[in-house]
Amino acid sequence: MIKNYVVLFLRNLRRQKLFSSINLLGLTVSMASAIIIYLYVSNEFNYDSFHSNSERLYRVNQTFIWSEDGDQFSRTGPGVAHAMKQELPEVELVTSFHTPGDFIISYVKPSGDVVAFEENKVLAADSNFFKVFNFPLVAGDEGSAFRQANSLVMTKSTAEKYFGNENPVGKLVRLGGLNGNEGQTYEVTGVMNNVPGNSTVDFDLLLSMKSFPQVEKRYWSWVWTQLETFVLLRADANINNVNEKLRSIPRKRAEESIKAAMGVTYDEYINKSGKKWELFLQPISTLHLPAEQVSGSFPDVGNRKTIFSFIAAAVFIVLLSCINFMNLSTAQFTRRIKEASIRKILGLGKRELSLSYFIEALTFCFVALIVALASTQLLLPGFNLLTGKHLTFSLFSDPILTVGVIALPIFMALMSSSYPALFLTAFNPINAIKGKSKAGRAGKSFRNGLVVFQFSVSIVLMICTAIVFQQLKYVSEKDLGFDKNNLVVLHHAESVKNGESLVNAMLNVPGTASASWCTSAPPTVFGGDTFTKEGSTDIKFPLNFTLADENYIPTLGIKLRYGRNFEAGNPGDSSRVVLNESAVIRIGWTLDESAIGKKIAYPNSGSDLTTFEVIGVIADFNYWSILNSIEPMAIFSSKNKYVSDGNKTYLVVKIKPQTAEAWQKTFAGMKSTWKQFAGDTPFEYTFMDENFAKTFATQQQFGKILTVMAALAILIASLGLLGMIIYSLEQRTKEIGIRKVSGASVYNILILLSTGYTRLILIAFIIGAPIAYYMMQYWLIDFAYPITPSLWIFTFAGGSTLLLAIAITGYHSVKAALTNPVDVLRDE
Repeated sequence: MIKNYVVLFLRNLRRQKLFSSINLLGLTVSMASAIIIYLYVSNEFNYDSFHSNSERLYRVNQTFIWSEDGDQFSRTGPGVAHAMKQELPEVELVTSFHTPGDFIISYVKPSGDVVAFEENKVLAADSNFFKVFNFPLVAGDEGSAFRQANSLVMTKSTAEKYFGNENPVGKLVRLGGLNGNEGQTYEVTGVMNNVPGNSTVDFDLLLSMKSFPQVEKRYWSWVWTQLETFVLLRADANINNVNEKLRSIPRKRAEESIKAAMGVTYDEYINKSGKKWELFLQPISTLHLPAEQVSGSFPDVGNRKTIFSFIAAAVFIVLLSCINFMNLSTAQFTRRIKEASIRKILGLGKRELSLSYFIEALTFCFVALIVALASTQLLLPGFNLLTGKHLTFSLFSDPILTVGVIALPIFMALMSSSYPALFLTAFNPINAIKGKSKAGRAGKSFRNGLVVFQFSVSIVLMICTAIVFQQLKYVSEKDLGFDKNNLVVLHHAESVKNGESLVNAMLNVPGTASASWCTSAPPTVFGGDTFTKEGSTDIKFPLNFTLADENYIPTLGIKLRYGRNFEAGNPGDSSRVVLNESAVIRIGWTLDESAIGKKIAYPNSGSDLTTFEVIGVIADFNYWSILNSIEPMAIFSSKNKYVSDGNKTYLVVKIKPQTAEAWQKTFAGMKSTWKQFAGDTPFEYTFMDENFAKTFATQQQFGKILTVMAALAILIASLGLLGMIIYSLEQRTKEIGIRKVSGASVYNILILLSTGYTRLILIAFIIGAPIAYYMMQYWLIDFAYPITPSLWIFTFAGGSTLLLAIAITGYHSVKAALTNPVDVLRDE
């Protein structure tokens, strides 16, 4: 029996080479796409699953007090960790880590040579870190690794950079301190395996939290939001009860911080801000794919909408290939109906006939699966390059993948053979042999419906892709309020003793236009604290800020709306400030010249009350990601003694537009100047426009993958349409011959044959366009500055699909119309 089925399959394969090729190609493409999308989605959903107690591990988030949006904020004050320990008996362990920023790490070899690198994945962790997280040490003791200050743990790859094959434990490294500047010596107390690629908490170095005494000094603070806090609940803890208890903790424990920082009670803060101060427990399994937006230390997170979009695209691509199979099988009804009729007359029932069609489809699917598995191995490196992932394909390492790969062809075979089996068995064999079967008309209507579905999906994907790229183009080209082009950010300028001399030296490098010394540069401006306006010390407001010299505003090209900038040589400017428009509005002042001369006070300056006179108001500019709205911001003089933004400084250099060769000479001059002032400190730099591009890299990857999905959907739909048209022309060759003999022109025949499919494409557009618009409105919510989709996108999607269909039908229709009618009518 099986032999007969195989022989029948091979015979049909030889007879219908074109249709078989279309089916195999469609099935192969859809299977390979489904496997690759599964690998991607599985990787996204399995972030942080390697922690042994991941089901009991939660991050503590709070209301984003520094933003008007009221989103969740992953960064908390030290007081939150203390409150969790004391208020929740369900908590087994609490750990926090601090993000102190980038460091230059150096090691002096016994030979006297210095090995130095910039490390930008650095965390400061407390003694519970290794008890809560599953990052095992391969050298050193977890219990004592962070017992003392000035101790650190390295990953294996980081240790190899500095020490090669030597045992790093016990060796001393220097954080900063190059070129004779002040630094700190740390002892390496442990080495751990490299952080897994599916870990949201990503780092190369862990410093002891005891190395940062300011954390312990602020143990009571809820406003100094510089920590990420995690709790491990007891095995018997009820998460609903814990969440209920969380509601009362801020009112009970944050009151002292709110009074000290903002000068109001908890209730007054709630009434004035219009938002609650709440705590939230976020499962660690959702850190990478949060159910709602959470701002914080790890912005490189996934997007659930993106993931579900990919899943839907993969499902639809599989359905499209199944539809092709169904369409082409039912389209060949008149060819195979006599075959089926004779088999029924010889005694085969509907069950046996249906089984034969299922086995035929299953054979197609398994042949396609073999090709798809090989294609997946070949295409995966390119997909990794497209997405920035490191996905690997091992068929038997993932039980779900193994079962899925076996189940997928069976499912597709059932889908593909279901209607043809029903269609080719539900008829009277005697009438079919006599040519009296009427099933062909019903089959044509069904096939047309499937064509409409295929192109509706294709049009939806085309429109969605175009809207994504229109939004990304808008984001990348949007006026940020300053000129981000040709700006080079040099890191670790704090290693230079005389920053003003370095700025002047950089200005002497051929090709440089200006340079500025600052503590932060867009899109990483995270300095912030609470301030008051003079005369109203009981009303406090949050304010983001950076410290900078007088060159900052002109170097970035920020527009000065009112007042003036800082002036070199004016010592009084050290106690003055420049605000952006949002800050003036937040304070409650009128946005005009009247803001100049007014003062804001800094109650946390260490003195009784330090005031800063407003000398200028700048236009709002995006100093964070373009995905975020603009918040109040201040620029303080880098010479002020009261407002601090950490110990990191940067040099922002504006490069003149020039040729590539001139760029190389400019960079060589900048590197030489840096070496002269910074000594052994590495010359590390980034481009500001690239830094902004990274803030929406996830959306860019989404656009690229969606483009591929749309192209595959269009390919499969077009292959199906091609098969349908060729089959239709084969059935109508004599009709075309008779029409030509009767005087019809090639144009008349082309219009006759194209009209039907053109109508189907128009119906598909009417269905697909509104669906795509609704879906993309949901996606655009994530952007602070969403576009309004252009009409040309819908026109292009519908028009290009229609032109593609006309091109496919037109070529074969013209070819059929040019055939000599004598050749097709000779047997009549």
